[in-house]
Amino acid sequence: MSLTVLKLGGSLITRKSEDKMEVDEETLKRLACEISEAMYEGGMTLVVVHGAGPFGHVLAKEYQLDRGYQSRKQVRGLALTHKSMEALNEKVVSALVDSGVNAIACQPSAGGILDGRKLAEYPVRSVELLLGLGLTPVAYGDVLPDLKTGFNILSGDHLVPYLAGRLRADRVIITTSHNGIYDRSPDDKNAVKYDRVDGDVMAELEKRETDGTDVTGGIARKVRELLTLSEDGIKSEVISGARPGYLKRALMGEEGIGTIIG
Repeated sequence: MSLTVLKLGGSLITRKSEDKMEVDEETLKRLACEISEAMYEGGMTLVVVHGAGPFGHVLAKEYQLDRGYQSRKQVRGLALTHKSMEALNEKVVSALVDSGVNAIACQPSAGGILDGRKLAEYPVRSVELLLGLGLTPVAYGDVLPDLKTGFNILSGDHLVPYLAGRLRADRVIITTSHNGIYDRSPDDKNAVKYDRVDGDVMAELEKRETDGTDVTGGIARKVRELLTLSEDGIKSEVISGARPGYLKRALMGEEGIGTIIG
């Protein structure tokens, strides 16, 4: 049975664009239904990772959690951020369960450890056992202990390729508000979508990121690890989760809907 690691973008499932710490209930319910239908019809196993949106980013920015431990005040921010992310995770898990998916929450900070912002330890065996029972683990971006900085942020964008590699997944699907990766901000009317990101395109994206001309929202940092996965035969694709039916089609095996990585 094939294994897919699915990322639900934080801006997709929340009202991030409206600066509201609220879940986009309609979108989340639709995505959960598409996931349920695809799992039932396609007979696949799935690991879900969701982003933070305003539930994590607002507090993390306020308390400067991305800088690591600097003062006791940040500890309060860490607790508040984690509480906020747990609330979002509960919403995601509930939507999946209500749609017929046997979803179960997986709290990254319960067993994950960073070392200089990179994952050094993660309870992958626990995820494997849950999958073996027929459950769908649902993890998320979180604040973790860090061996070098005291604590730091584990983003969902880093967790996805980590899990995909160690679980030997067959495929990674990233859902965002836009249908793939573009040569500039997708909101720019002149933006051109890449059908595929290979080494040459990656070099172009990284150059823009380095010289300060990147207007894609730092997308290079998000796809670099996915490109590495392709060297091990793990396919990745970035698609729109905002367009009804796209996620189900991708989960059912259709390729080329958005941007293929590799």
